[in-house]
Amino acid sequence: MIEKLTVRTGTPDVVVHATSKEAGPGALIDFVNANVHSTSNLIEGLTQQPPRLIIYTSTQSVYGRPSLIPVDEASPAGGTLPYGATKRWAEQLLETFQRYSRIVVLRLPSVYGADQQDSFIDRLARIAQRNEPIELDSRGELVRDALHVSDVLRAIDNCISQPPADSFTILNLGCGKRTTSGEYARALVEALGSSSDIIPIDREASDFDLYADISAARQQIAFAPMSLAESMKVYADELRI
Repeated sequence: MIEKLTVRTGTPDVVVHATSKEAGPGALIDFVNANVHSTSNLIEGLTQQPPRLIIYTSTQSVYGRPSLIPVDEASPAGGTLPYGATKRWAEQLLETFQRYSRIVVLRLPSVYGADQQDSFIDRLARIAQRNEPIELDSRGELVRDALHVSDVLRAIDNCISQPPADSFTILNLGCGKRTTSGEYARALVEALGSSSDIIPIDREASDFDLYADISAARQQIAFAPMSLAESMKVYADELRI
């Protein structure tokens, strides 16, 4: 199908590969089909007419549970769950295609925005909009990394206009600082004008501390994410529309 499309429309200049099965429950084969086979089919279809640039939206989940944070691009990657593992396999497939096209892999954190639905920020927002109490496991001290979707789009735009010099590049995207679930919740409640009480509880969170060093993205694609307060204001304004 891709080969037929390129014959009909011509060689694409840039391909943004964002096809994926999202994190969560599912059979391994479903993750392999969505994350690995889709990538293999893409590069096979582009071999005869390769684009100047391929941008792949990967995930910080490839780092699994890191022993040290923040993680940088040299941190061990692979993941112990099907989502992170298959996203890493897709990265490696794309690495084999660098002789045809320049490849940029963007490892994303949790991404939120209007109609995203599935991120932890979106779940907090639904509670805050109902003015209900927000309970935070691990006393709200869990370190999380999250970006508003507009920051991701700006990073992609920057890659297109001024891609990194190397033929294959991996870059972490993220908020750029150690931020706890409690800090996210307080900023969101304030931005929404919610009356939700934030209740830290002692129950251990099922997730683990994770955030990324984004200095390479700052340097190579001039990535500059919004501050927490600014991003929550943008998000709150979206939710009011």
